[in-house]
Amino acid sequence: MTSPPASISPTEAPWDQSFHDLMPNRVREVLLVSSGYDAFILEEDGRLSERIFTEYSELNLSNAPRITHASTGTAAMNMLSERRFDLVLTMARIPDTDVSAFARRVKQRWADLPLVLLVLTDADLLQLPGGYDPQVIDHVFWWTGDARIMLAIIKLIEDRLNVAHDLETGVRAIIVVEDSIRYYSSFLSLLYVELMKQSESLVAEGLNDLHRLMRMRARPKVLLARTYEEALALYDRHRASVIALISDVRFPRNGEEDPNAGYELVKAVRAREPDLAVLLQSAEPGSAEKAQELGTSHADKKSPNLLRDLRHFVTEALGFGDFVFRLPDRTEVARARHAYELEQQLRTVPAASIEYHASRNHFSHWLTARCMFSIAKKLRQWKAADFGGPEAIRTFLVDSLVEARHRQQEGAITDFSSHRAGPIMQFVRVGKGSIGGKARGLAFVSSLIARHKVAHRFEGLHIKIPHSVVVATEEFDQYFETNHIFAGGRDNLSHATVHDRCMTARFSGDLRQKLRRAVAPLEGPLAVRSSSMLEDSQLQPFAGIYATYMLPNNHPDPEERFSQLCRAAKAVFASTCSEEARAYIARTPYHIEEEKMAVLIQQLVGRAHGNRFYPHVGGVAVSYNYYPVGHQRAEDGLAMVALGLGQTIVQGGMGIQFSPRDPSVLPQFGSAQDYLRHTQRQFAALDLSQTEVDFRSREGATRLYELSEAEEDGTLGLVGSVYCPDDDAVREDLRLRGPRVVTFHNLLKWNALPLAPALAQLLTLVREGMGCAVEIEFALDAGDWGRIAPTGLRPRDPTLYVLQVRPQATPIIDGMVEVEGFSADRILCKTHRSLGHGIIEGLRDVVYVKRSNLQANETPDVAAQVGELNARLVAQKRPYLLVGPGRWGSSDPRLGVPVKWSQIAGARVIVETAFEDRVVEPSQGAHFFHNVTSFRIGYLTIADATRLADGEQLVDDAWLAAQKVEAETAEVKHVVLDEPLRVLLDGRRSRGAIVKPAGG
Repeated sequence: MTSPPASISPTEAPWDQSFHDLMPNRVREVLLVSSGYDAFILEEDGRLSERIFTEYSELNLSNAPRITHASTGTAAMNMLSERRFDLVLTMARIPDTDVSAFARRVKQRWADLPLVLLVLTDADLLQLPGGYDPQVIDHVFWWTGDARIMLAIIKLIEDRLNVAHDLETGVRAIIVVEDSIRYYSSFLSLLYVELMKQSESLVAEGLNDLHRLMRMRARPKVLLARTYEEALALYDRHRASVIALISDVRFPRNGEEDPNAGYELVKAVRAREPDLAVLLQSAEPGSAEKAQELGTSHADKKSPNLLRDLRHFVTEALGFGDFVFRLPDRTEVARARHAYELEQQLRTVPAASIEYHASRNHFSHWLTARCMFSIAKKLRQWKAADFGGPEAIRTFLVDSLVEARHRQQEGAITDFSSHRAGPIMQFVRVGKGSIGGKARGLAFVSSLIARHKVAHRFEGLHIKIPHSVVVATEEFDQYFETNHIFAGGRDNLSHATVHDRCMTARFSGDLRQKLRRAVAPLEGPLAVRSSSMLEDSQLQPFAGIYATYMLPNNHPDPEERFSQLCRAAKAVFASTCSEEARAYIARTPYHIEEEKMAVLIQQLVGRAHGNRFYPHVGGVAVSYNYYPVGHQRAEDGLAMVALGLGQTIVQGGMGIQFSPRDPSVLPQFGSAQDYLRHTQRQFAALDLSQTEVDFRSREGATRLYELSEAEEDGTLGLVGSVYCPDDDAVREDLRLRGPRVVTFHNLLKWNALPLAPALAQLLTLVREGMGCAVEIEFALDAGDWGRIAPTGLRPRDPTLYVLQVRPQATPIIDGMVEVEGFSADRILCKTHRSLGHGIIEGLRDVVYVKRSNLQANETPDVAAQVGELNARLVAQKRPYLLVGPGRWGSSDPRLGVPVKWSQIAGARVIVETAFEDRVVEPSQGAHFFHNVTSFRIGYLTIADATRLADGEQLVDDAWLAAQKVEAETAEVKHVVLDEPLRVLLDGRRSRGAIVKPAGG
């Protein structure tokens, strides 16, 4: 005998992935064939369709069928020839034919089309002398005016059409045996409604609306039999899936009515399955006692408590109610309302209780009702004894439930429910409305990771998203409206005014209660991030435009911690009215009134080191490399990484750039000394010594630290090296003396962790999933890599967290653009590093920085001066050429001019020139860079002053200085040209040129 099963394997879907395929055959179009009078009786002045729709709505069923009426058999045949119908519903009286003849004509042409006869009186049955032929009439129902009978007809037909397919996935079946048309017509309407309601009661355990809808599809199928032989054949055909038998006592057996047929049927099926749940229903004397002898449930057909008895049977016998743990003597020892409680109770209940329930398939029934088909199927396939005892069953169940719970959450957005108790969820939505672009991208990549089983694909490195809670946009609308934030007119209010009003206004009591419970499981520092409806779209990413706050979340008073979280969310709301947001949205087709904000709250990735909290690595990866060098290809992508928080990269700071396809080659470093000049000197971390947060500053509690402090924390070893001046070499041994440099050699050259291949896989997966080039923000927590875990604690596994995903703007290349062939005196600027494609004409205004020897303490003042000139030009609607040294938009003043978006929003073309004394490579991972490319702003880069005269790169500073000055500050000059410039951008070869006016 083979060994008993382990918990569900990673390749098995625990329950939900098969839901999409359930019930492929639905009844959506019904043809009603009847005389005008019978149709009038059914419609009751046109109310039948309305009542069917109402019945569907009350049971939360979708797609109520549409009913079309045909008044004659001839008209019905014509309609069937012209349109598709899923069900023919015919009355006994048809004006131009008899019902049996009509049914035969239909079945001759459409053999698989279900046809149901609806009778109103006993007289209608006289239209069928000798009874009806089940070969041409599938069912006969008695119409009492109750719209639930129509529901029962439709669902019975759907169950028959789908039973073979759905039972293969794990759905169960109930066999109903009854030969009385009048009785089963009313009884099936009761049974279906009860099954729907019981299924709906379990729907609350679904994570979200989609999960809940899918659960409704997985209710047990109902199969109707009218004779002993038909019932036994159904049972034998679907034995592995039959969960219950509901039977009359008196019905045909061997061609004759048998008063004991029901009892004999019970004996026959119980011989095959001793623990099958059975309900005998009869009004005959002695039936209750006989049912007790047979060990079945009993219901009196004529009792006013029939519905109560049916509900009790469905709830208890079919597993819809609580799981009640009992000992063999029926003593209750524990109770579980849902799967997570079952998991918890299984850890402690007596072994005797586990053995008692396992031997009777109680676990299997209960889990099937909750659509956990994989576990239920294995439990049914193996007998209790096959596991090797109750403790082995306990282990199997607990492990399987944990595994199923984790897989259920993978890639899913869980709607917050104040009634759901359980473990921390991966991604929770609070409120209604959109979750915004940032949260939507994160949820999408989470679903990709789950669907493609990437989480554990790389040995030694897990891949996941952080635990996240998102407050949906409906709360944004309600908050601003209820608190009258825009009183006085939105356009008339400054950002400071809106911010102050937001900070003093209150969230609704309902939101505060839900948010408090939703974030309660999130321990440690938190990131509170914007997720607006327009954010991270393909054309307008809004990268870095709205606010993000990092909270230490360490105030000793829990109420103050929650208050800080609420204030951070309010500040994110207020950032929709910031100067940056207004300037950005002014360049889009949208109006600021159209914007709505969701708020994404995430556990911050990293680890506390004394008063510092940060990950080992933060960075950005893009699937399209704008500046490939050497053997790199644009389509191989690029990754930019830094020690510490990823803000170093997204704000344009210093980091390491590499191709995920070939990470060992770092072409930006030509010599060992280049590492001293062009790598990180500091790293960003969250300062845990601060318990208060300044919500007027986007920096919040983050600050910069020296590399020596990372070495003290033990984090530099993974990414750092030592420059050895004696032999001018870089070595990965921090025991050596010499300056520390951040090289990432241990990760990229020596493969300490499979970071590069994991990023390459993610870029491919997300690019294919989104159908365009993509950008991924990520953080790496190396766990206990390189250290011994504390005694008694499980080692923390290295984990790569995906923090954000957005489309990446790529060049639109249409037509040829020739940048060569101009004489040197006609060229203002020329480079082999440009972005964009096409010809830009009409630029008469140039704003340029006068000096290339700016120091770090001077560039912030330059940013302010550029902002003043930009504001004037934007107000006059004069697009301009912007020229200046280093990275525009970098937060590191050593690397360039740290402008905000609003300070250069009017620029049509930007030129990054070289510093006089240092080389700065363009950063493709910065928010600023992403916004520039998405707006198709022409971008030309000259990174190395030593190459200005080689013919490949040049800027004619002397010509600019000779032009007519319109405005000038200490470091910036605005000149106006008599004739416009021509900007030529060849996106195919990344070459660009700015041509002076003829004769200029």
